[in-house]
Amino acid sequence: MTTIPTKPSDAQFTDHQWQAIFDEGKNILVSASAGSGKTTVLVQRVIEKIKRFTDINELLVVTYTNAAAREMKQRIQKAIQDEISKETDPKRKQHLIRQLPLLGHADISTLHSFCLKVIKRYYYLIDFDPVFRLLTDDTEISLMKEDIWEELREELYGEEDTLFEDLTTAYSNDRSDDGLTQLVFKLYDFSRSKTNSREWLSDLSSRYDIKGNDLAESTIYQDLAKPDILDTLATAKELLKDAIQISNGEPDLEGTVSILSEDLVLAESIEYAILENRLDDAYTIINNTDNFPRWKNPGKKSQDEVKEAAREMKSFRDKAKEFITAVKTRYFMITPSEQIETMAEVRTLVEELARVSSLFFDRYQQHKADRKVLDFSDLEHLTLDILSFREDGETLPSEASHHYRKQFQEVMVDEYQDINLIQETILKWLTKDSSESGNQFMVGDVKQSIYSFRLADPSLFIEKYERYDTSEDGDRIILAENFRSRNDVLSFTNFIFEQLMDKKVGELTYDQSAKLVNGFTGFPDSQAFSTSVLIYETNEEESDDSDDLSLEDVDVTFQMNTKTKGEIYMVAHKILDMVRNGYQIYDKKMKADRPIQFKDIVLLTPTKKNNIDIQDIFKQLKIPTAVNDTQNYFQTTEIAIMMSLLKIIDNPKQDIPLAAVLRSPIVGLNEVEMARIRLEDKQGSYFDALQAFVTRNDWEDQRNITLQAKLQDFMVYLDNWRTQSKRKPLIELIWLIYEDTGFLHYVGGMSSGRQRKANLHALYERAASYEKTSFKGLFQFIRFIEKMQKKDKDLAEPSAVSDGEDAVRVMTIHASKGLEFPVVFVMDMSKRFNLNDIKGSTVLDEEYGVGSEFIDVVNRIKTPTLPETVLKMQKKNRILSEQMRVLYVALTRAEQKLYLIGSYKNKEAALSKWDKVSGHSKAVLPATLRLDAQHFMDWIGRCLIRHQILDSETGIQSTNPHIRDYDTQFSVDFFTSSELEDHLLSYQNDEAEDWFESLKDGKLKAPGDADVVEAVSDALKLMTEAYPYQLASQTTSYQSVSEIKRLFEEPDDGQMVKIDVTNPRLSHRYVEDELDRPKFISDVSKPSGADIGKATHLVLQALTLSEHLTQDEIQEEVQSLVTKQVITEEMGKRIPIEKLMQFFQTPFGRYILSQVSRIKREVPFSLLLEARDIFQDMQSVDDHVLIHGIIDGYIETEEGIILFDYKTDNVQRFGEQAHEEMLKKYKGQLMLYKKALESILQKPVLETNLVLLDIGETITIEG
Repeated sequence: MTTIPTKPSDAQFTDHQWQAIFDEGKNILVSASAGSGKTTVLVQRVIEKIKRFTDINELLVVTYTNAAAREMKQRIQKAIQDEISKETDPKRKQHLIRQLPLLGHADISTLHSFCLKVIKRYYYLIDFDPVFRLLTDDTEISLMKEDIWEELREELYGEEDTLFEDLTTAYSNDRSDDGLTQLVFKLYDFSRSKTNSREWLSDLSSRYDIKGNDLAESTIYQDLAKPDILDTLATAKELLKDAIQISNGEPDLEGTVSILSEDLVLAESIEYAILENRLDDAYTIINNTDNFPRWKNPGKKSQDEVKEAAREMKSFRDKAKEFITAVKTRYFMITPSEQIETMAEVRTLVEELARVSSLFFDRYQQHKADRKVLDFSDLEHLTLDILSFREDGETLPSEASHHYRKQFQEVMVDEYQDINLIQETILKWLTKDSSESGNQFMVGDVKQSIYSFRLADPSLFIEKYERYDTSEDGDRIILAENFRSRNDVLSFTNFIFEQLMDKKVGELTYDQSAKLVNGFTGFPDSQAFSTSVLIYETNEEESDDSDDLSLEDVDVTFQMNTKTKGEIYMVAHKILDMVRNGYQIYDKKMKADRPIQFKDIVLLTPTKKNNIDIQDIFKQLKIPTAVNDTQNYFQTTEIAIMMSLLKIIDNPKQDIPLAAVLRSPIVGLNEVEMARIRLEDKQGSYFDALQAFVTRNDWEDQRNITLQAKLQDFMVYLDNWRTQSKRKPLIELIWLIYEDTGFLHYVGGMSSGRQRKANLHALYERAASYEKTSFKGLFQFIRFIEKMQKKDKDLAEPSAVSDGEDAVRVMTIHASKGLEFPVVFVMDMSKRFNLNDIKGSTVLDEEYGVGSEFIDVVNRIKTPTLPETVLKMQKKNRILSEQMRVLYVALTRAEQKLYLIGSYKNKEAALSKWDKVSGHSKAVLPATLRLDAQHFMDWIGRCLIRHQILDSETGIQSTNPHIRDYDTQFSVDFFTSSELEDHLLSYQNDEAEDWFESLKDGKLKAPGDADVVEAVSDALKLMTEAYPYQLASQTTSYQSVSEIKRLFEEPDDGQMVKIDVTNPRLSHRYVEDELDRPKFISDVSKPSGADIGKATHLVLQALTLSEHLTQDEIQEEVQSLVTKQVITEEMGKRIPIEKLMQFFQTPFGRYILSQVSRIKREVPFSLLLEARDIFQDMQSVDDHVLIHGIIDGYIETEEGIILFDYKTDNVQRFGEQAHEEMLKKYKGQLMLYKKALESILQKPVLETNLVLLDIGETITIEG
């Protein structure tokens, strides 16, 4: 090992940095914590090697992104130039000067760029054609895969004696095969991170083999299931013990403690059976726990403190029960022997899945080869094939490997935590083999490995991190000093992660070597920088994140109507407060405090979903924002118009795109003109109507003549564009449209004109990129864009914001990696973790392949399997481990002040979720409770609740003195919507007063313009003029019977009750108090009374009537409806068949059965009524209202009509008042039916019958 030079006393580097710069002679792993200066160290190491006469082309420096490679080259170039100016030794100076021209060709690049270089140089080693195109567009790749899969799938459907149809049925749904499609695509992508992709796919089913039919001895059980069960039970036991501790020996709680003790014995007995591998015993015990002992509350005479303690004990016990039940749900829903049988069944389907995936693999690879295209994974696999070969069962280095091993004195890898296995294998063949001293230098921070969606594998870093701590074949150097942040930020981050991160969850123990150490001591002392946790109280139960409402209902009252908007307003209030009060931050360049500016603040978001809301709310409050990527490019007006125009150029017979173009500024039609066009052809497409309008030659109305001329001009342009679309490249077509319409210049004159023009230019550039793909033509481009939208691969809006602009930055946490900001707001920390990867029927794992539930394709019954269950738990662990690292990245972006933003229903709900860990004695929280967290704020809260700052908020104080007395400061503040509204309105009022004072002082006066004054006066006159048909605009043209039935509740006076449209509560429409329950909601355990009523009407509608109707015939009809799935089996059981039979035995029931030939059932009707008869104050309005409804039935005789209507209401409760109550409720509706029938049939209604099925009676209303 080379001797490290002595560090000069004036050196700016720490001892560990100095070691990382000079140490060599073995493989070196540098674990560089956030803000530790790893890039500076890497650049300095390169410079020191060059100074010792190493040429730059003898080094391979691998970066994660192209931008990082460019920055690295720039920094190395500057460092070389600085060294040249200082160097006095002529030989060394000449060597340094020689490096500058070499730098342009130096191997400082991403691994993919280096792979490309290897392939172009050594393609002949694998007999590969070096002429190819690189696929860089995800959408092109996606479309190519879909085309290949559709072709292959059709062939597979034509196969006989295969399980493909069963496979499709199992993993897709009744609507499409997308489930299987996505599974095959995921397996392909997953396999490409393996060195042996094809073998990995072929071996998928082997994980379902259980040797010796002993589930307890299987690898998957011992490695994954058993530890999870024991961890879960341990947490349940701890919760129960904490609950017992809360009792504090109180006599009134002895019965409660006894129940908790029984639960504890149960958990211990299950635990013992698991430890002894007695799975059958564990199954028996846990399946006898359906009824836990009933909870016993203290007596009514107990003190309030005792009752409160009992409530807290119950919350702990409920959580413990939840964990014990989870063990049953995950692992013991079926017996161990049944589990083995189920796994054998699944193995057959997984074998078929492996076969199909392998076929797709081969077909897709061949398709790319035929078209001479490669994707990034192909670069890696081809490079690996070039660097090594197989001989006699052994993998050996190739000619290329020997060349690079000889060329590179050292291979440096930046962001090593984000590589995967195949990339690691490539690096192996570029560095010296194990028989020589290592020459690989790896830098990274596994705590910042947040790119699993790119198949990064942090376990490779962790393996070396642990091995190099004691091994002789490598050296581990830890850069713990953070030169970015105040100690307030560092101590808080350490406090959180000492409790959150370990090997079980987080994949790395956050020990002393992982902790952040304060490296910058220049910050002045201040008490104003402790971390602030801001919680918005929603007063609503937590639910899935679905804040998809628009901002249309946000007005100057700043009303909070969703969780998201409440949190944004809370942040806006804090920012305004800081800026207006001159909050002081330390400027490292000035080396002095200064007032905060908007550009010192960043909002870090988990996703881009809420960026538009942030922009709109901040704009309303006059807070400037810089959001470079709002993920709404395709929703911008100008792009939507252009896409509509391109669609009709491709196919004009698309009504919606055509209407959009005609209404746009390109043509500029209004609603009336659009209607005039439609009148020319009411049945055909809108384009047919447009052509008919344009070609008609007998127009007399001048308005139509003018409109026709405008449309003729448009049709000339459209015909030319359609012709040119077949002749010109797409980019020329788009530019031709811009020139012909002047649309590019038009949008430049609109609000945000510069951004809109940038958007249109971006569309042109996107088309230019598309033209370079394997897809051609306008139709494919439209499909290409639609696929991008469907896959949420929206183009980012081109940035129109300069770096120096004084605006609050908004970016995702992932985008912020490597950056730093004085003040950081971590937003939306109550957003639930995305666990979609474990919600389906299957889950993928690097080591164990596919975990799939058993799906009975005949009966559509799903049964969990052990591989599916444990791999989903393992996947969840990995997802949450990465989310933990994302949280670490977010917290470590802050230089000085950190704000954490979240929301709960209220303070009590938050503390209740956090309090479950108060009594935990160890520093690290239980793994089960960490995995139980739903979002970042659950983690944060469960860490904070154990600190003495929150002692007053918990029933159990932390028993871990290290955590309770941790040297960190923070605050937790809760805000209600009313408090925020008051704050924000005060800002608005302040501005209004300033404006008013300025106006009084004459500072806002401007020279008047007579024409402007006159125009404004005319405008005001028009705006204040009363609209003559205002009342008509407040009514509706359509009413259902159920909505308007109350108008007929007093028919005897000959007048209908009218709706007062001048009353705001009743204007626009007369409606029911409740909406019907949507059909897609199926979470009700039993049918409601209304549901049963509807089902009963269906039976009466479908029932075959005869004079000798029997109860069995009614039962058969009900069963028929159940069989046809018109009603559910549960609903069928609740149809009151006996009451129906009872009615048909009454005089009126027998009369209906005797009139089968004359009876009409379920008759829909529409009735036009005068608006003046329905609404008050509309006597002068000549308008009508359409009434629509369905009549249960009537019998038409020669003399007139016998009307009847069934009601299933529960009327027995009214006793003798039943008839009176039902008439009060339904008489108006029956009168409306009567009026409708008399109008339609031109016959009088002789009698109206209200049939009360609940009591088998009929109310008859004569006349």
